Amino acid sequence: MAARRASGWPAVLVAAALLASVLPIAWLEARPRNDRDVAVMFAPWTTRGAVLARVTIAEGLIVREGIIDSIVVVRGGSAGLIDRLYAAGAWAVVDPVAFGGCLVRSPRRTT
Repeated sequence: MAARRASGWPAVLVAAALLASVLPIAWLEARPRNDRDVAVMFAPWTTRGAVLARVTIAEGLIVREGIIDSIVVVRGGSAGLIDRLYAAGAWAVVDPVAFGGCLVRSPRRTT
């Protein structure tokens, strides 16, 4: 006997319930825990130089690069770093540990 696939409204309701339960958990996990190290995402078309300028304006220090030029991990020495990064044009500021595997470029090995 072939297995039946859910279709129609029941399938839509199940998908909506699953999405509604996953999104709050992802949001809580992505929130930065402190102002020390944060992963910052600027607009994808932001150049490396513009990212450096914006992080400098926010009084942060880039400690690692992301998989694209507009993503960096930033360290700040004073409270309020997250607010200053948003004021400097950041699209998102998240915990670097939560998405570290997706956002951060692996260090280059020297042989």
